[in-house]
Amino acid sequence: MNKTAISRYAAPAMYAWLFTAMTLPAFAMAQTATTLSPITVQGQIDPEALPPAAPGGLVATGSRLGILGNQDVMDTPFSTTSYTSQLIQDRQARTVGEVLLNDPSVRTTTNAGHMYEHFTIRGLQVDGADMGFNGLFGVMPFAHVPIEFIERVEVLRGPSAMLTGMGPMSSLGGMINLVPKRAGSEPIAELTTSYVSKGYGQAHVDVGRRFGDDQRLGIRFNGVYGNGETGVSGQRKGRELGALGLDYAGDGWRLSLDAYSSREDIENGSPAMYEMARLGTLVAPPDNSSNLFRGTSGVQRDHGFALRGEVDLTDSLSAYAAFGGSNSRGRGLMFGTRTVVTGTDGSAIGYVYNVDSTEQSRVGEVGLRGRFQTGGISHAVTLAGNLASYEQDVYNRANAGFPQNIYDPVRPVFPDSPERTGGNGYDNLMSSVALSDTLGFAQDKVLLTLGGRYQRVRQSRNTDYDESKVTPMAAIVVKPWGEDTSFYANYVEGLQPGQTVGLGYLNEGQTFKPTTSKQMEAGVKLRRGGFTHTFSAFQIDKSFLGSIAEDSGNRLATGKQRNRGLEWIVNGQLTRTLTVLGGVSYLTAEQRSSVGNGNQGNDVFGSPNWLANLGLEWATPVEGLSVSGRVIYTGPQWLDSGNDVRIPSWTRVDVGAKYATRISGTPVTFYANVDNLFDRDYWEGTFTDGFATLSPPRTLRLGATISF
Repeated sequence: MNKTAISRYAAPAMYAWLFTAMTLPAFAMAQTATTLSPITVQGQIDPEALPPAAPGGLVATGSRLGILGNQDVMDTPFSTTSYTSQLIQDRQARTVGEVLLNDPSVRTTTNAGHMYEHFTIRGLQVDGADMGFNGLFGVMPFAHVPIEFIERVEVLRGPSAMLTGMGPMSSLGGMINLVPKRAGSEPIAELTTSYVSKGYGQAHVDVGRRFGDDQRLGIRFNGVYGNGETGVSGQRKGRELGALGLDYAGDGWRLSLDAYSSREDIENGSPAMYEMARLGTLVAPPDNSSNLFRGTSGVQRDHGFALRGEVDLTDSLSAYAAFGGSNSRGRGLMFGTRTVVTGTDGSAIGYVYNVDSTEQSRVGEVGLRGRFQTGGISHAVTLAGNLASYEQDVYNRANAGFPQNIYDPVRPVFPDSPERTGGNGYDNLMSSVALSDTLGFAQDKVLLTLGGRYQRVRQSRNTDYDESKVTPMAAIVVKPWGEDTSFYANYVEGLQPGQTVGLGYLNEGQTFKPTTSKQMEAGVKLRRGGFTHTFSAFQIDKSFLGSIAEDSGNRLATGKQRNRGLEWIVNGQLTRTLTVLGGVSYLTAEQRSSVGNGNQGNDVFGSPNWLANLGLEWATPVEGLSVSGRVIYTGPQWLDSGNDVRIPSWTRVDVGAKYATRISGTPVTFYANVDNLFDRDYWEGTFTDGFATLSPPRTLRLGATISF
């Protein structure tokens, strides 16, 4: 039996053993539940303390603002949303992208069923590798993040370089931060089994306990094993996860350690990206289960950890440090799943790549937080520094230019594994120092945050440059009528390292200089009963616009772009039995200048004017039964930067139900969800300039959680 087979059989046994060991009667003896007291400094809650859930339970009342720690949404001078584990469980999400289907400012730029997930926030690219983990980059998997060990998925809309520092790749439009699960004051022991059409099955164990007389030590374990056929025709996927979270609360100090090991594999194909800009017209989409890559396979392995500690030096001064990293390796069909459509009959030119890639990240951060008064003005000061190393090596072997047809796919010949010579990638060393001060006036009815971060990035593999920049921030919150109304405004900048040109371009391997973005935003937040609204207006200027020069096949860092928009974000309980989640965003994204391609004044590709998400959940009169529905709307968008091909608008409907009951005295909750209820075929969006992504197939999700 080979190592892969041993791993597949051993993983479920390991998870079952850990589940059994942690739920033995000796550990399940009744204990007095003790809630850990929050660390309080001058009447303010510890910035690391997790904000509670909002009414309805689907989002939280606050989220993390990078080095500033966790903040209540009404004290936050940005547009933020923190999606909770209840939403993750109720919607049976397995990836971050499936959680963010609820956000009207976020869209994915990769197909469902692909190995990777990338996003846009406010119309700007946010790479899947740029997800923070408790504010620390470089810890999460390079491909899909297993959502089962995540407590919160937090979205900060807009640039955030001063708060978080540079991510490893691309995050100019905002930040996605993931919060790990922790053992609570009440023990947890759950087994969740699930089925996803057409034949994928999964088991997930989630066990948490606190130990000791004062329950100072917390242990949380999550394990997942899944395998089976997906909605993509003929495709099979497998998943394995083991994740352990430890935390200890001492007298005046706190320590946590998170570690995970994850594997995801694809057998027999992947969704494709369809290039139609050169054809000059949009063809009818193929069946949404279409598979152009039968006979291929790929596997991604990720391992990561994060160690964080904090100590109270005085009643008003604390110090913290964090260190983490990850190692990833992908082999086989990982990316490069593209095809060039050449005729309205579906004829195309096919490409398939056998990839061998490795990624390694190591990151560290140290900081001081202090609170003091100067006269009638309060100060919350943070001084932080970080150092990060990000490395990637990519090798590939291609079968390029073979005849293909998107309506009657041809099975490609999958190339042999590449030799690990002559590859491309990057080797980035980033460092920064940040200082911020939140000044409180009139008994904190006015909160003014000022700060800046000096950042330096060095790249030596493909281009020799050493760049540095100061990214400032100024933000204000005004609460003239109490805690339930906030006016806010901010000026903040974003910064990302120079991007490396990927597969399929003549200048493959070239690295551009760092890219910047500058945001001005103003808005108002209203909290009324169980309802919270955020209204905002923003403008983001980006220094470079990546586009494809049609006459040369190169990818260039050309021109500038400006994104302007309005947003309305809403969540909470409309009535005692009706919960609402969603909102609407309006965006204009313009190419402000260009170099040689004549696109100045055009709209930016992949930037619809209107996005809307509206989800409703109704607690029915039947005890324990709730039903839900979600409508997702995406307006028309240009496929290409030349504005020659336009993708029409689309609307998708999802439905779900949840039933909580007891069987022989044991709590059991049943879940059912259907995505793309009417099984519509449509072009969902763009992956990059000229390339369209296909809608997901109708997907049935069934699940049951047993609480021991």
